[in-house]
Amino acid sequence: MPRRTSDRFGHHADVKSRSLALSATLALVLLPSQLPAAALPLLRTEWNGSSAELGWVVSAYLLGYAAAVLVVLPLTDRIKPSRVIAIGALITALANIAFAIAAHDVITGSLLRVIAGFGLAGVYMPGVRLVAQSSDPARRGTAVGLYVAAFYLGGSLSFLATGLLLEPFGWRGAAVILGAVALAAVPIATISSRGIPETTGERAHLDLRVLRNGPLVRTITAYVGHSWELFIIRAWLAAFLAAAFALRGLSPTDASATASQWAALILALGVPGVFVGGWLSDRVGRTRAALLYALGSGAISIGFGTLLFAPWPAIVGIGGIYAALVAADSAVYSTAVTELAPAARIGSAQALQAVAGFGIGSLGPIVAGISLDLGSGWIGPFLVAGIVGIAAALPLALGLRERPLITFDRT
Repeated sequence: MPRRTSDRFGHHADVKSRSLALSATLALVLLPSQLPAAALPLLRTEWNGSSAELGWVVSAYLLGYAAAVLVVLPLTDRIKPSRVIAIGALITALANIAFAIAAHDVITGSLLRVIAGFGLAGVYMPGVRLVAQSSDPARRGTAVGLYVAAFYLGGSLSFLATGLLLEPFGWRGAAVILGAVALAAVPIATISSRGIPETTGERAHLDLRVLRNGPLVRTITAYVGHSWELFIIRAWLAAFLAAAFALRGLSPTDASATASQWAALILALGVPGVFVGGWLSDRVGRTRAALLYALGSGAISIGFGTLLFAPWPAIVGIGGIYAALVAADSAVYSTAVTELAPAARIGSAQALQAVAGFGIGSLGPIVAGISLDLGSGWIGPFLVAGIVGIAAALPLALGLRERPLITFDRT
């Protein structure tokens, strides 16, 4: 008996270390991801594009992801997700380096960002699946929360690194450096995913029968609103802060570089936010936790654009709370989908979640850019984010009386 206990603890420690390595893989893959958003004022000037057109450059990454998951994620029901992760990491790193070399206008920049999004599709959700399947059910929300936190950490580090590299190297130099560093994700993904238990199913193509599950459909709908709000924040927060710095007398380059670093700090609060979100959902239930976070972040979003002339501590403080709340339900949705879907069709359920969330959500930055072009000022983009986020989450209220997804043995 002692030997069995020791083996069990050794297995858990092994899985935990590999899960942390998968999180590092995701963070590295995302390191170049926010460069266009961080350098958006500079790209707008160099490429002579409107706010809506620059929104397409940011959203192309998300659209590429949404298009690829329809093929990639159902494949993980038949092919080992670990192999998919390594290939995806390589594709997205190379595409980000190509962006630095070949992007010279909105069209070429958007096409290369689409390819980078293809690669991300092979990394993010397959990683969620591996972590969820190898975790103790009573702690699954926390485990997935730690992994999804890497999604926010990678995005925050992307803003920070871009802000530090913009002035000495320009946006192209910054893109080359970040893309080269992201290549380190390939060997880490290959090594770290070995030994993690992997479950394969019966199909390698999309199975729409999972949409017969009402709670799953409501979860995916709420995830769409979450993604819409999150992508608008990631696309336009740095530009919003750059506008605030410009009003305080900084040059366009200095304003963009400084704003990127502050955006990194604010968005970094999403890292503990997503962890706490997953942890709380283990205790109060996925539905209650997700609805609470969606209403909180949406309420702040509706008024956030009015802070342009506010004292800087107020912008940073409210922005930090905003970032933590909008991130908190990420792990909740990702965990719930793996629990609600039939075991043999998790890949199909994740594909539908991802294509809906990233596909529809990717339009958010474009709509936000259109609101700017129409003269709404900075109130418009964040107002659009908050209203859609709240509206998409409201159907979750239908499930407040549902039995918990996980029951605990209290004895």
